Amino acid sequence: MDMWKKISLLCLILFEICLVSGICLQNAECEMQNAEFSNETVLSFADYLFGQEDYYRAASEYQRFIFIAASPRETLPPREGATLNQDEETIQRAMFKIGLCYQKSRQWNTALTYFEELKQKLHGRTDAIVFEIGRTNYLKGDYPQAIKIFQRLTVSRKLGDESQYMLGWCYLKQMDWGKAEIAFDQIKSETSVYTFSQELAEFAKNGAKLPHKSPLTAGIMSLLFPGAGQAYLHRFGDGTFSMLLTLGTTWLGYHYYHEGYKNTGSILTGLGITFYGGNIYGAAASAKLINASSRANYLEQIDRLDKERGVTIEYWK
Repeated sequence: MDMWKKISLLCLILFEICLVSGICLQNAECEMQNAEFSNETVLSFADYLFGQEDYYRAASEYQRFIFIAASPRETLPPREGATLNQDEETIQRAMFKIGLCYQKSRQWNTALTYFEELKQKLHGRTDAIVFEIGRTNYLKGDYPQAIKIFQRLTVSRKLGDESQYMLGWCYLKQMDWGKAEIAFDQIKSETSVYTFSQELAEFAKNGAKLPHKSPLTAGIMSLLFPGAGQAYLHRFGDGTFSMLLTLGTTWLGYHYYHEGYKNTGSILTGLGITFYGGNIYGAAASAKLINASSRANYLEQIDRLDKERGVTIEYWK
């Protein structure tokens, strides 16, 4: 009897082992069948976050997708219609979007690192990546480097006009109005950025006509007559005050000196000379401030246009 109990118990244990093994095997097969779907889900979620401008989380999801997609999966059957090139292209697309995530979150150096890495792995789309490298340098404020990149890309068959457009923007930011106007005028009429380029060419032309006051002229005029430099700058109140203060103090010094109050006269004369020198310096400095203020106001308009007139390159559709 005991023998039969032992045999029955052993059979029961073996049955449970077989049952558990079967369930585990079935789950493993399901996971293998759904692995491709899971990768696509991660990528779709990353794209969703990117569209919501949640760039930090989107970059993390793209990195997770790359890690999963790049892992060896020899035991999985290939998805119908899929090729190794398509898989590589999807990974490259994710890497590109990571670069855009860092670019849009203003982490310029990290974005450049990703774009440079991707450029080394590309086959046939190098110009588009180089374009984003140029744009990242532009956004970073490194306009000389961006200009070098966009100048090389202006001969690109696909991105020549877009590069010419960004080249014009670089010159605008540098307030090189003549070169900016030329760059925008060279864009072909059939391109998507043509309308904007014509508007910006006119904007550059107006930039060359910004009010400008010569600090040298203002200084010389104040040297010849106190307050004249301020009047040249259309600051008549300041000019009148400067004239009265300088001439009045100097005249009082002269008057007291000849009345026998030599110490008082010397002090007032010294103050008059000081005010005279300050009048010259103030006129020249005011001219520089007026020019700087005029440029700053125009640059603010450029920055507002920059947000409205940006160019979008569809690297992967």
